[in-house]
Amino acid sequence: MRGADVSEREFSLVVAYGTDMGNAEDAAMSFAEAATAAGIPSEAVELNQVELDQLGRTTHFIVVTSTFGDGEFPDTATLFWEAISSSTDRLEHMSFAVLALGDTSYELFCNAGKLLDARLEELGATRLADRVDVDGYYEEPAAAWTTDLVKQLVAAHAGPTASGSVAETSPVEPSVRVQERNPHHAAPLTVNRLLTAAGSDKEVRHYELDLTGSGIVYQAGDSLAVHPANDPELVAAILHELNVGPEHRVAESEQTLGVLLSEHLEIRTPSRALQELAGAAAYGEDVLDLIRRAELSVDDVVDTLRPLQFRDYSIASSPLVHPDHVHLTVATVRYHAADRRHGGAASTYLAERTHTVRVHLRPNHHFRLPAADVPILMIGPGTGIAPFRAFLQERQATAAPGRSWLFFGDRRRATDFLYGEELTGFVESGTLTRLDVAFSRDQDTKIYVQQRMRENAAELFGWLQDGAHLYVCGDADRMAKDVDAALHEIIADAGGMDADAAHAYVNDLIKSHRYLRDVY
Repeated sequence: MRGADVSEREFSLVVAYGTDMGNAEDAAMSFAEAATAAGIPSEAVELNQVELDQLGRTTHFIVVTSTFGDGEFPDTATLFWEAISSSTDRLEHMSFAVLALGDTSYELFCNAGKLLDARLEELGATRLADRVDVDGYYEEPAAAWTTDLVKQLVAAHAGPTASGSVAETSPVEPSVRVQERNPHHAAPLTVNRLLTAAGSDKEVRHYELDLTGSGIVYQAGDSLAVHPANDPELVAAILHELNVGPEHRVAESEQTLGVLLSEHLEIRTPSRALQELAGAAAYGEDVLDLIRRAELSVDDVVDTLRPLQFRDYSIASSPLVHPDHVHLTVATVRYHAADRRHGGAASTYLAERTHTVRVHLRPNHHFRLPAADVPILMIGPGTGIAPFRAFLQERQATAAPGRSWLFFGDRRRATDFLYGEELTGFVESGTLTRLDVAFSRDQDTKIYVQQRMRENAAELFGWLQDGAHLYVCGDADRMAKDVDAALHEIIADAGGMDADAAHAYVNDLIKSHRYLRDVY
């Protein structure tokens, strides 16, 4: 039952999203389009743009949010969560619904959506529908959720005095919309080049894919989704442990078990359901490790595995320079666990098992270059250099006058200076105003990019005061958090602010889209 005060107010709708890689934004946009088509004009906005006093005037609040990092809100929603988690304003007048996007391979599955759903209830708002938690592919559950809720909104918008029945709304098919906008394409892999030098303890490769005839049009800052096939040696080992052949048929499937394990099921990262059957996986263990540990049947395995997920990689090229090709910078994942050699599903697929790659574009509308004369600060250690190589290519191609400053870090200059000659060339041409590097293993005391930031605190703060946009790309678990902490310290020290004022300064950078992160 809706809150009693809702029917007494004029109908109003806010559709908002908290997105990391664009899925939540896409689902929210699909919802807003469906509502508009049903006669309720609306548009989707990021949660950070929603003010609490706006909610005080809103009767219906629809939210789609993903979860970032260790159960946190994505950057596009952090300011809203900070505000509403400390707010005492009551929301009895409002009805709401939350669609939470996540991945059950993470312990805090859909945590951001769960937190927001609970908080809105605590403040007195009434659910239009129970929260829906989505694991992985979101299009179909988001379409069903949208169709059901739009019907409710149409009824609420018509009001209790409306005569006759409310017209049925058409089912929403966002998966079709996504495919039309971002077509899948089998792209020839034309370049597969090792970037790291002999002696490196890492393997980072540069790839170039031919997009000719694909219909894919990308921008600097976008990502590319790579659809891998699983390692045939791992598939064969799993079949052997299950004591069946690749032609074994699984109930209710048109595919053989060999095809399912090769092309359709996630076997590198065990699902939480499979771990519950076999016992929690140790770090790095895969499906084969769990099968060897526990007595699992074919049905146990097939029924609990998740669909094989595509992997996202930040694009390392500008379409102005490479209009028919896309470049990727990928660290090949290889390690030993449970007395076996393991490898990343997509990174080893690219490195050694394919000459054609099925891909689709993953637009990142929030990670874009500003106007040509605006200064940019880029922090991209390791493979985080990828989008900044694209940015620099673009700024060089357009002869952009804006200053640019890159902080790059890795382990050793001699073996791990990714695109080192190119970056030096950007400096020599004037495209890159300043390059600061941190090679952590080249001296007794480890040095990271955040330390280089602190060493140049006054100048870095000066760039921010001059309107610079700050970009961070790379590891989310440690680097991004360390860089964020350093940023707060730099603003406090160089700006003569206390911690609260520095926090507010950073929040303003986030809200004005001047502090942007592409971290993973």
